Amino acid sequence: MKLIDAFILGAVQGIAEWLPVSSSGHLAVFHHLFGLEGNISFDVFLHLSSLCVILIFFRRDIFKVAGALFTWNKKNYDFRVAVYIICATAVTVAAGLLLKPHIELFSTLKFLPFAFLLTSLLLFASLRRGSGELDAKKAFFIGLIQGIALLPGVSRSGATISAGKIAGIKNEEVFRFSFLMAIPAIAGAIVYEMKDFSTLPLGFLLTGFITSFVLGLCFLYVLKRVFLSGRMYLFGFYTLALSILLFIAG
Repeated sequence: MKLIDAFILGAVQGIAEWLPVSSSGHLAVFHHLFGLEGNISFDVFLHLSSLCVILIFFRRDIFKVAGALFTWNKKNYDFRVAVYIICATAVTVAAGLLLKPHIELFSTLKFLPFAFLLTSLLLFASLRRGSGELDAKKAFFIGLIQGIALLPGVSRSGATISAGKIAGIKNEEVFRFSFLMAIPAIAGAIVYEMKDFSTLPLGFLLTGFITSFVLGLCFLYVLKRVFLSGRMYLFGFYTLALSILLFIAG
């Protein structure tokens, strides 16, 4: 396996995981169009770097929410957020179990245009203004959307943030919740695929991980600035153009 392939795929993951354009969709496109080496297990391994980025970026929020969970104080908002994360994760897992057997099919160039189109529609919906807080129903809804975002071409960050906006949640809170709820989802996917990581060369894995991690830290800051400025919907034009190009190429 070529290290340059690991570098390119790591760069794609590090950028596209945080910009709301679907890292899994772009990885699938690069695999198909450029014949880059790697497989689904390697793509999942790259999410380990994304998990590390979230743990660093949201470390204070993680400690607050995790600590609140053990207080069992229902009046504490962070305790309720912890419960909502558990609820959302349960829905995501259920959706994931239904979709998992078909992921290979959904990774084809015939399906990807539809997935990128769905991402565009969700990003355009992020224009909706909201000032509300989380509740159980909204958490279940966002969890369901996160489950659908397991499909390559559907951006997890873009879909869950947009779902929160559709549900009327204020910007800062939906941004935080979107990534806190990603922690158990990403960790679960990594554990599920871990048995296949050992078949990949260590140098290949490390090159992809380091590249993805460094770029991921940078581009998560970029996403936060773009989203809070109300311009995240602009990425919808990019995914729409990509959808059209893939329709033509297919």
